[in-house]
Amino acid sequence: MQNTYWPGWLGGLLIGLYLLLQLRITGRALGCSTGYGNLCGLISRTPYFHRGAYAKLDNWRLWFALGLPLGGALGHALGGGAFELSLSMGGLYDGVLPESPALRSLYLLAGGLCMGLGARIAGGCQSGHSIAGLSLLAPSSLIASVGFFVGGIVSVQALFRLFGGYGG
Repeated sequence: MQNTYWPGWLGGLLIGLYLLLQLRITGRALGCSTGYGNLCGLISRTPYFHRGAYAKLDNWRLWFALGLPLGGALGHALGGGAFELSLSMGGLYDGVLPESPALRSLYLLAGGLCMGLGARIAGGCQSGHSIAGLSLLAPSSLIASVGFFVGGIVSVQALFRLFGGYGG
């Protein structure tokens, strides 16, 4: 099956327009991690998810988090591709991740949890810093974004060597 992707310039333009629209309507910058915290508050009794920004279930961040997979599905449908549920992340990662769907799901879930924890420790998520913060020329977002890339490169190299990835 041949994948067709939207041109990068179109994706960047749409993200930029959404960012401007969101700033105008809500007065807040783009970010995902608080919305996921709101979702956790819906299904968890953990006190952490029932205080501060997480306690509000009527905020835009919750709806934004719910809309992300719906937007992805809409974009896929507009692209004319056939829907196929998959845990594949491409040949490079498929060579490192376990073949078992259950184990692969656990690895991907653990990675997502680590990213969420890092977002809470850093006081903002990757999208908040790297998209919204950089567009607002925030020095802290520049530092955070450089850290995300350097940390990602170092982590992937270490994990690929540890688990026998690409071999070099």
